[in-house]
Amino acid sequence: MFIALSQFTVANDMTEQVRDAFKLRPHLVEKAQGFLRLEVISPLDNRDEIWLLTYWSDEESFRAWHHSHRYHDSHRGIPKGLKLVPRSVRLRFFEHVAS
Repeated sequence: MFIALSQFTVANDMTEQVRDAFKLRPHLVEKAQGFLRLEVISPLDNRDEIWLLTYWSDEESFRAWHHSHRYHDSHRGIPKGLKLVPRSVRLRFFEHVAS
């Protein structure tokens, strides 16, 4: 299993709008080949920080999704005017070792 972790921190008091956008998202990723699940989480010590964990059967499936038009379409719900903390955006990749 391949896991992608996207992290960012909201800079301009729009955290609740971002959270709502994830709750109301169009669920396009669920149609992607190799997609297993998505979790959107936020640390209790910094509610403005958002982490997206996507689980995939393999890295190739993630890469195909990440470069697809559906990936770009899935971001249309981003609140207008959203600003992120500079250098807070991270994308990391993990190999599942055990459950």
